[in-house]
Amino acid sequence: MAQASARYYYCGMGPLEGLKIVEMWCIGPGPFAGMLLSDMGAEVIRVDRPVEPHYGYPPDEYRTMWRNRRAVAVDLETGEGVETMLRLMDQADGFIEGNRPGVCEKLGVGPEVALARNPRLVYGRMTGFGQYGPLADKAGFDLSFISLTGVAGSVGTKEQPMPPLILGGDFGGGGAYLAMGMMAGIIEAQRTGHGQVVDAAMVDGSASLMAYMYGGMAGGVWKNERQSNNVDGGHWLYGMYRCADDRFVSVACLSAKLYRNLETTLELDPDVFSFRARREQWPDLRDRLGAVFARRTRDEWVERFSGTDACVQPVLDMEEAPQHPHLVERETFVEHGGVIQPAPAPRFSRSPGQIQCQPPVNGQDTDEVLTDWGFDPTEVAELRQAGAVGTPE
Repeated sequence: MAQASARYYYCGMGPLEGLKIVEMWCIGPGPFAGMLLSDMGAEVIRVDRPVEPHYGYPPDEYRTMWRNRRAVAVDLETGEGVETMLRLMDQADGFIEGNRPGVCEKLGVGPEVALARNPRLVYGRMTGFGQYGPLADKAGFDLSFISLTGVAGSVGTKEQPMPPLILGGDFGGGGAYLAMGMMAGIIEAQRTGHGQVVDAAMVDGSASLMAYMYGGMAGGVWKNERQSNNVDGGHWLYGMYRCADDRFVSVACLSAKLYRNLETTLELDPDVFSFRARREQWPDLRDRLGAVFARRTRDEWVERFSGTDACVQPVLDMEEAPQHPHLVERETFVEHGGVIQPAPAPRFSRSPGQIQCQPPVNGQDTDEVLTDWGFDPTEVAELRQAGAVGTPE
């Protein structure tokens, strides 16, 4: 397990060295986007409220999406606090916020004000339903957004849809798209001198993730019914099978060449099993293949398939995954500050990113950040005395 230092110093490690991002405290996809950018070397400053709600989160050191930041607390209910925020945004390449539409405008830090002061700023807005539309002002969580785009309705068994964690909306369709949009906007701003607003909505991103399925449905190769297609658990050669020890292996064997290896290793009867079985035969073959895998434990099957290319892998839980030999060798997981967590991704051959610090507690770096970003120490002391910055004693 790779180890990473817990001491923080911004040294621009990664391909985004030199970029400065201000992130207004929010939950879910906003900090995920900030994590992606900071993992790749951008300097991300999280702006907290003097007192933050915790929403049932674990203690700060375990909130891994907030790694690689420094945190400054600013009271946006004061005029001095608003001006402090805007001065930070004046120096930034990008800004991230995750409020409902109109909240930042009411606070005095909306895009019209910010872009007038810093025309190169890329103003990233992360919401569930977007900045406009009939549902724009409605509350929601990941499942709310992916329910509208076909994602939730496509995952699960024939009888029951199943929430796919919060990967399709919050992170895949939300934070990842926001980070990509921020980088596209910043690259364009560097070329033209003009920033813009990035409207990243989870409904838009999760719909984009479904491009393959919508194309397949239009082309007649994707059936609009759960557990009825090649990659939704319908195909008998693409799914998870229970073993003798109640653990699982996954089978993703959708080519004839790989199937021959599977057939040989499992000693399947060719008069019963066929790679080219018709769709209506899939349920019966799934049951029959399940009976085969139920004869041995998961790890016995892993050993038996060792050295055989048949797309059979163990289904690992979150405690087992960091110990897998392949992931250990690639250092896919690292231990930082006593927390095992995914390492920065993707990999860069010349300018790799790294985890530089643990998630900060609320406003812990207020004085240091403001001084580094051009505030005079006397000015910082006056702002703290006025209650515009810093956390309550």
